Amino acid sequence: MVSTFQSKSTRNARIRVATPADAGYIATIENDAELKRFVGGATGKSEGDYRRFLETASDLRFLIVESSTSGLPVGICGLLTGFFSEDCEVRVILTKDYWGHGLGTEIAGALRELAAELRPGKRVTAKIHPENTGSLIVARRLGLTEDGTTLSHPYESWIHFSSPSATPTI
Repeated sequence: MVSTFQSKSTRNARIRVATPADAGYIATIENDAELKRFVGGATGKSEGDYRRFLETASDLRFLIVESSTSGLPVGICGLLTGFFSEDCEVRVILTKDYWGHGLGTEIAGALRELAAELRPGKRVTAKIHPENTGSLIVARRLGLTEDGTTLSHPYESWIHFSSPSATPTI
């Protein structure tokens, strides 16, 4: 699936496929307790772990979000499919400087469009911790609807959101 996607630009960002050279940045994000507070917690994986994964990655689990003005990375995102989800689960983690400015909604919308292109007919989903108000707002702005909760460690529950299909409506 990665070979059919290289990058997607939005008004304020560029989403691109991660390479092994991005392993250090991904490890930094994935091990930041504050950034990962509501998205599963720090992984404890090393830069080497991510480098090895990215050398053979065949999915869109790790995409880099770059600022369109500076070209510097400002977060990671991805579409979880296959083993992780029957549908297309949207995942966005931005650095704190980019919280609250609408970039999460912009990136999630671009991922929704990407899901429609790569996985036509699949639902777009998101699992969101009940205290993650920013992500709850993003899901609702995208037109995703709450359709239950799921239990998961280390949190009591995640609110599950989905769309009827991956066809963009924004």
